[in-house]
Amino acid sequence: MYFSWSQLPNDIWLLISKKLDVEIDRCSFRLVSKSFRSYLPPLPQPPWLLLSEKHQQPLLETSESDEEGEVNVVNEENHKPSPPPPLRGLVGIGGGGGGGEHVGDYEIDFPEAHQMRCIGSTGNWLITVDKFDGIYLLNLFSRVQIDLPSQSTFKYNFLPDEDVTPEQHRDLLLKKVIMSSTPSSSTSTNKDCIVMAIHHYLHKLAIARPGDTSWTTVDTPYHHFEDIIFYKEQFYGVNIYGMVMVCDITHLHTPKATVVTENWLKQDKHDYYRKKYLLEWLGELLLVIKVVSRLCDRDDRQEYIEKRQPLYKTEKFEVYKLDFTTKRWEEVNSLGDYCLFVGFNSSVSVSAVNYLGSLKKNCIYFTDDFTFGYRATRTPGGHDMGVFDMEDKSIRPYYKGVSTCYYSPPIWIIPNPTVMNTEKESDSMCQGKMDCNL
Repeated sequence: MYFSWSQLPNDIWLLISKKLDVEIDRCSFRLVSKSFRSYLPPLPQPPWLLLSEKHQQPLLETSESDEEGEVNVVNEENHKPSPPPPLRGLVGIGGGGGGGEHVGDYEIDFPEAHQMRCIGSTGNWLITVDKFDGIYLLNLFSRVQIDLPSQSTFKYNFLPDEDVTPEQHRDLLLKKVIMSSTPSSSTSTNKDCIVMAIHHYLHKLAIARPGDTSWTTVDTPYHHFEDIIFYKEQFYGVNIYGMVMVCDITHLHTPKATVVTENWLKQDKHDYYRKKYLLEWLGELLLVIKVVSRLCDRDDRQEYIEKRQPLYKTEKFEVYKLDFTTKRWEEVNSLGDYCLFVGFNSSVSVSAVNYLGSLKKNCIYFTDDFTFGYRATRTPGGHDMGVFDMEDKSIRPYYKGVSTCYYSPPIWIIPNPTVMNTEKESDSMCQGKMDCNL
């Protein structure tokens, strides 16, 4: 007797869908048909770690006339085609029991980001910069790409007489870029999406929107900004001394910043560096400080560089919340059910409860964004990643592999758990995971 699965009652399919707790099984189920997708709405996507692009070797060919199979390098002079871009690693964060280890390693075809520097991320969107002054908003899953004004339109830029290579154009001018909100469409006129960039060696601020022809410098009383956040409909920035400023963007053509809190941080002589982040947690404005220490003395530095060993590591984190009434910072000793994600991404807090216990609460997940530490020493960035536990002050890895790069180390992609992905994005994510598991 022939029996079709489609003849099963809808409530049976619904019951089956509720039993699927492994992500790849859920993806397989949703890809069967449109009706199956209706039984199983997409769960909030886990935080993703987009790994660095793998080093690409020159295309090789074997000489047919050589019995020993001598290998010849194929280059542009031989007019041979370049090899295709390497697949890009994508790691899902979150393990059983709330450990927060990575649960899935995927390799995706991502030619849109080939040799691009990822200088920021908000939601599913990356901010990328190429070797020719181009800056883009790029959706990791739908692959929609939106142009931003060119780097050449920044008021504070490279000097006219500087001999700057294409790689330096890509790697040196921009420090970090965030968005006020993710684009609502694929068009270039997303007027609600305002982008703010930290740029130049003075770490100045500038803003632009998709469709603008140039970047507008923010008038700030001080500079040397380290992080920025869009908090309660306003941009806030923190500089290397812990001074916080708020930017008035009512008039986008004349944005201006004013001081909220004065300098208050003092550099400990034992610390190599204190990296600062701003983020929102339960409606509060947090200042998170990553304390970085040296791994070697100055006498041993050259040996470390020659061996391409990292010269620094994250030692600990400090967390403070701002009392807007007194303009003072109060220390935070526990994040409760929340965990923080910091790096080149828009710094965010997420509730571990939203991820079915796959993330470890009261922890800080961090990537290696200490550009001074790896560029100044000519060592690739990406070694210094881990999870800091606020309770026992320990640091452990969440990704046990190695992913390093001189210009674009791994970066977080943190989909908003309160906003469902579009059908196109959700199905693209599922199809990509299926392709990587075939």
